[in-house]
Amino acid sequence: MNNLLNSFQTFLDSLLLRLRMPAIIVALACAIVAVALVMLARRIARAVRKSDNIQDNDTVLITLKAIGLVLLFISVLIIVFRI
Repeated sequence: MNNLLNSFQTFLDSLLLRLRMPAIIVALACAIVAVALVMLARRIARAVRKSDNIQDNDTVLITLKAIGLVLLFISVLIIVFRI
């Protein structure tokens, strides 16, 4: 039981140490913006087009989702390589 608690404490310490790194904070912020952009893409497209009917192949919708995907990819790269 003591070994399990020590391993959990080691994991928690390393997680907190990693979360304090500026590159990780930037990557998490990029990931949050990316997920929000992808989830709100249809609403933003409705506001841009001023119409309630947005097709799935609308250029604004696809562009917003692509930007979100690129931001998410960048955040993963930052986390993996700690640029």
